[in-house]
Amino acid sequence: MRKKTFAAAAVTAVVCTVAGCGSQAQQGSVPDAGVRDLTVQEEIAIERAEQRLVKECMAERGHPYWEFPVPGVDERRAGRYVTDDVEWARKYGYGRVFEERGEDIRRDHPTTVHQNKLRPQQRAAYTRALDGDSRDRMSTELPGAMGTVDTPRGGCANAARTELYEDAEDWFVTRKTIEGILPLYGQDLMEDVRLTKSVAKWAQCMKEAGRPFADPGELRQNRTVVTEGMSSAQAHRFDKGLAVLDATCARNTSLGTTMRTLETSYREKVLKRYEKERDDYRRMRLHALRQAEDVLS
Repeated sequence: MRKKTFAAAAVTAVVCTVAGCGSQAQQGSVPDAGVRDLTVQEEIAIERAEQRLVKECMAERGHPYWEFPVPGVDERRAGRYVTDDVEWARKYGYGRVFEERGEDIRRDHPTTVHQNKLRPQQRAAYTRALDGDSRDRMSTELPGAMGTVDTPRGGCANAARTELYEDAEDWFVTRKTIEGILPLYGQDLMEDVRLTKSVAKWAQCMKEAGRPFADPGELRQNRTVVTEGMSSAQAHRFDKGLAVLDATCARNTSLGTTMRTLETSYREKVLKRYEKERDDYRRMRLHALRQAEDVLS
């Protein structure tokens, strides 16, 4: 049985907004020795719990809500710049099945269908209950002076995050900081001579196989153009054939390994500037994991 009701969660959110709470509470809840990153399966559990909490909150406010499906492990691997997993490529190509599933969900999911059937005034009330009042927003600066991002402060979505992370606004600020650092190293990574040499070897491998592309980005652009007029079945077949060749070359030339190694190195170097935020991010997620286990049990 969970200790905190949504009424209590809403009060906590208001108190923290006015008095200033946040990561201080979480930091004491996870010992330093236990701070770590989450596994993909643990991330999935948190997202499932968030959907469950949103549904409960909406019911308390008199609105029906059907939980949205959470992407699984395989789906989260789609869209990568480089993949060297030949078996994944043979099964999913470039993840078209996930793209099509996403389109089906956006169109046919019961929550979406319900919202679309509401009259304008009812739909506005539903949206406020779910996402909060668009006029009351929380915001934060992105790393590297990349601009500001904001989102509504209230609603069941943030009530769920408050129950999981203790403070939805603290979580929003910390998450946007840690997950927004790619622009700080992305260009340096792509221009690293170790990576460009691996890309050149991959390109030679692809050329010898009859698919001349300068880099994986050009391949993906071409794939989009070529498959645009195809039926779903034709596009799936084309994708899988090309993706297997792509992944095989990435594996044989060590492009996948090089990309992962360099990305980790560059990311870790940048994260040293955000040590406190990173610790907070990890602690918040571990706290959310414990809450999620309670929600889903």
